[in-house]
Amino acid sequence: MIIPVTFFLAAALAVFSYSQGQGGPIAGLVFFGVLFIGAFIQYSQPLIDMVRPHLPAKLRR
Repeated sequence: MIIPVTFFLAAALAVFSYSQGQGGPIAGLVFFGVLFIGAFIQYSQPLIDMVRPHLPAKLRR
């Protein structure tokens, strides 16, 4: 579910960046940067779930 959310968030931020006069290359960097962050969160989730039981009780959610 996080990939579609980050896609639309990235598209909105890229359009906003372009509308502020930053230009196409900057809007593209914003778009792909936000998509990369979303993909990184999505694909690192199994690793986080594997490490979570070994964390102290204060850090677990």
